[in-house]
Amino acid sequence: MYRLLAVLTAAGLLACAQARATEEVVVPSYPMKSGRMTCSDHQSMDIEHVAANSLELIWKGRRYRLERDPTSTGAYHFDDSKVGLVMIQIPAKSMLFDNRNMTRLADDCNPVVASR
Repeated sequence: MYRLLAVLTAAGLLACAQARATEEVVVPSYPMKSGRMTCSDHQSMDIEHVAANSLELIWKGRRYRLERDPTSTGAYHFDDSKVGLVMIQIPAKSMLFDNRNMTRLADDCNPVVASR
């Protein structure tokens, strides 16, 4: 019984991986936002765009390096699988998630606009 379950689970994971591999990767049509971001609930984060495939995120005083994960939606998606952080950016906002606890850490984050 356990062996059958293991085989079925492995087959399911392989099918998911193959389906994902055949998805078309869509390049975002808007520039990546970076710098100091203010978020709802009085949160903030800093995004330093390091390279095309990675960025540095400062969240609650700690620095994280997130790697780009291509998507089929055209959104920017970066993650640090070691600590479970996921940063998603769409034209309207950036969001930060804790992938391990399946919670949203920061929402509606947008760059700080300097006042004159």
